[in-house]
Amino acid sequence: MSIQPIFPLGAMLAVFAVLFLATAYLVIRNKTKTGDRIATLARLSFIYVLALIIGIRPVLVETKYEFATKNLDVLFVVDNTISMWAQDYNGKKERMDGVRKDVNFIIDELAGSNFGLVTFDDTPHVLAPFTQDLQYIRDLMDTFTTPDSYYAKGSDLSIAYKDIESLLLSSNRKENRKTIVFYISDGEITNGKELKDFSDLGQYVDAGAVLGYGSADGGRMKDSYGSGYIYDYSTHRDAVSRIDEENLKKIAEGLGVEYMNMNNGNSSLVGSVELIKESSKTIIENGNGAEVKKDIYFYFAYPLMLMILVEIILVARRGRL
Repeated sequence: MSIQPIFPLGAMLAVFAVLFLATAYLVIRNKTKTGDRIATLARLSFIYVLALIIGIRPVLVETKYEFATKNLDVLFVVDNTISMWAQDYNGKKERMDGVRKDVNFIIDELAGSNFGLVTFDDTPHVLAPFTQDLQYIRDLMDTFTTPDSYYAKGSDLSIAYKDIESLLLSSNRKENRKTIVFYISDGEITNGKELKDFSDLGQYVDAGAVLGYGSADGGRMKDSYGSGYIYDYSTHRDAVSRIDEENLKKIAEGLGVEYMNMNNGNSSLVGSVELIKESSKTIIENGNGAEVKKDIYFYFAYPLMLMILVEIILVARRGRL
């Protein structure tokens, strides 16, 4: 056991001493029976001691403990090119709104898994190797912003291939793990490069899906400078991004997973995630070495509340200490 005082320990002990002495002085000077004065002083002292213990905040320190995980490594591969900010998701919303919602849904449903995050725009980025820090992944998703259209060099769905391969190999080296991949994009390739064959990666993937965002009619993209929409100088109109489902289906086929069009909601994703949950198992593991601290102050809060209630009733009935 150790303590983690909410205020400096010396200050709390000083306040306790002053309160105790002041209370003892007032009670002793009271002209009630000796037995009543002793009982009153004992009750109030007990209240002060309980309050002091809560302020000191005792904690149990454990160096050996158990924790539960799922036997899943879940990798998100997220397209963060300009087109993913086109406003044709579920009406006129930005595609990335749907991406964030669906990623959070997967995290909630598969909590206890290890999550990794790879993104790509002009270059690939491994934002998070596999981690159990769910909030970290959520926070990373919230940091996504519209890329600068002035420096954009076009979309390439294969640009993150090496990073994806590296993380899949890392996951497959672990015993009794299943590797889940969610590849998230609108399927557009605008830099003229050929889509790489993803079939060599399929052997490392146990489940997942390619999630497509966008519509056939397409949507406009706001300019990152806030001056309106991105302009297409070849058509002399606002640029329009359209989903390319053929590319997304090719990636899904190579990875050996299902393709899902997410533009009208995630109902198709719900069933897929449920199957992944049913095929996974929870593992209870022993931790050793790292300290786990458990608060126990609340055990003292219940008798403190009871004693205060008793004292209020006694004071109300007697009208004095």
